[in-house]
Amino acid sequence: MNADRVQAHLRTVRGWALENWGRMTRDPWLTLAGRREQQMGRFEASLAQSREIAESSFPLRVRARRS
Repeated sequence: MNADRVQAHLRTVRGWALENWGRMTRDPWLTLAGRREQQMGRFEASLAQSREIAESSFPLRVRARRS
């Protein structure tokens, strides 16, 4: 797990907490903000995973072209 994935996970957890706080206080804007934060965290996690895959396969592609 790299730093990008950890940061994305923390953002998802922060969104979960914000959404639940909005539910407790019955504030729809906080609830929506929490959902948005969760979605952004999931998006960042997906981006980090794609970046890891691309970086791990890049040297293989370069070696294959040179051969």
